[in-house]
Amino acid sequence: MELIGSRSVEQAAAIPFRHRKDKIEICLITTVNSGRWTIPKGFIDPGDTASATAIREAQEEAGIHGRVFDNPVGYYDIVKQSRKLTVAAFLLEVDSVDHQWDEQHIRQRRWTTARRAAKLLDGRPVSSVFRRALNCLNITKETS
Repeated sequence: MELIGSRSVEQAAAIPFRHRKDKIEICLITTVNSGRWTIPKGFIDPGDTASATAIREAQEEAGIHGRVFDNPVGYYDIVKQSRKLTVAAFLLEVDSVDHQWDEQHIRQRRWTTARRAAKLLDGRPVSSVFRRALNCLNITKETS
């Protein structure tokens, strides 16, 4: 757990993006249990920071590497094992993609437009933070 500002945060997530032919693409992965599209996220290990966790989860779950922006783009709550957890979400600008990665046998990875990613995440706890991330990147769903 990490204290960011006045928030107690148990998990960290990466909202991975890259520039491709004057457009921005978003990387989504599937969840292990339901196969629904989501973003890389995981528990903050003792001694780790939320931003380091976001980077590590992106590498393990999606096989992508890059740098996170300094501050979280936002927070969202999830319920896991009957416990409410707060997740800090960071923008992650991807600079390299592995052809093979730790969790490729249990997850799919997809690069997509911001508009399509927003549709795939709609109704999920992460969706409002994802919209905020698009605003930070100066992307509107309608134009991407």
